[in-house]
Amino acid sequence: MEPASENSLSPRVSWAVALPGLAIVLLVLLWLFFPTVWSLVSIWLRSDTYAHGAIVLPISLWLIWEKRAGLANAVPQPTLVPTLLMLPVGSVWLLGSLTDVLVIQQYGFVCLLILAIWSIVGTPVTRFLAFPLGFLLLAVPAGEALTYPLMNLTADFTVGLLRLTGIPVYRDGTFFSLPSGDWSVVEECSGVRYLLASVTLGMLFAYLNFSFLWKRLVFVLFSVVVPVFANGLRAYLIVMIGHLSNMKLATGVDHLIYGWVFFGIVIAIMFWFGSMWRDPVGKVRAGLNGGG
Repeated sequence: MEPASENSLSPRVSWAVALPGLAIVLLVLLWLFFPTVWSLVSIWLRSDTYAHGAIVLPISLWLIWEKRAGLANAVPQPTLVPTLLMLPVGSVWLLGSLTDVLVIQQYGFVCLLILAIWSIVGTPVTRFLAFPLGFLLLAVPAGEALTYPLMNLTADFTVGLLRLTGIPVYRDGTFFSLPSGDWSVVEECSGVRYLLASVTLGMLFAYLNFSFLWKRLVFVLFSVVVPVFANGLRAYLIVMIGHLSNMKLATGVDHLIYGWVFFGIVIAIMFWFGSMWRDPVGKVRAGLNGGG
C-alpha cells in the first residue's frame, strides 16, 4: 500500500472523485449484465447447496470496511491495464452466453466487476483489497460437477464402515441394502453443500486468523478434507440410526436435521482446532492493514 505523497491529491479529494466514478461504472455493469446478476440471485434463493453465496457480498463489503484506515491513507491511481483485460474476459462471458452455460457467464461477470474496481482505484489499492475482492468469486454457484463423485465417495465410506461394524451390505452403485431396509446416496447426501460452505467459511477464518500464507493454505486444505470425510461419517451414523431403530428414525425430515446439526458441530470443531495455532491478533491485524 502506498500512502499519499505530498505532491499527490489528498486522500479525501482523491476518493471524492474516485468513488462516484466507481459507483457509476458498477451501476452500468449491473445494468448491462442484469440477466446474469439475476441468475446468481435466483440460484442463491432456490438452492440450499448455493445459499451461502448470498452472504459473500456482505462479507466482502465488511472486509473492505475493516480496511478503511488503510484506504484513508491511500490515493486511487486509475490504470488502463485492467480495462484492456476486460476484452478477453468479456469474450469469455459472451462464450458462456452463446453456449448457455450460466457458470461461465457468472464468473465472467464477477471478474469484470473486479477489473472495473481495479481500473478505477489502481493497482496498489487493489492489491490491498486482494482478498475481499477475490472472495467475491465464491458467490458463483459452482461445484455441481463434484456431486456424483462425492455421492460415490460417500457410498464407499458408508458401506465400508458398515462392513467394519459387521453389518452385511449389498451394494449396487449408490444403492445399498441392509437386513433392516434399503438406502441410497442421493444428490442431497453428496456433501457438496457442506463442502462449499466449509471452504467459504474456512477461507474467511484463515484470512482473519493467520498472517502467514502457508498457514492459510493449510487451513483451507483442512476445510476441504474435513467436510468430505465428515459427510461420510454423517451418512454412516444416519444409516446406523435407521438400522437400529428398525427404520423409524433418520429416514425423513429428521435425516436432514441430523445432517445440519452434525455439520455445525464439525465446523465448530474445525474452528476450535484452527484457533489453537492462530497468530497473535496484533500480528494478524498488521498483516490485514498492510496488504492482502
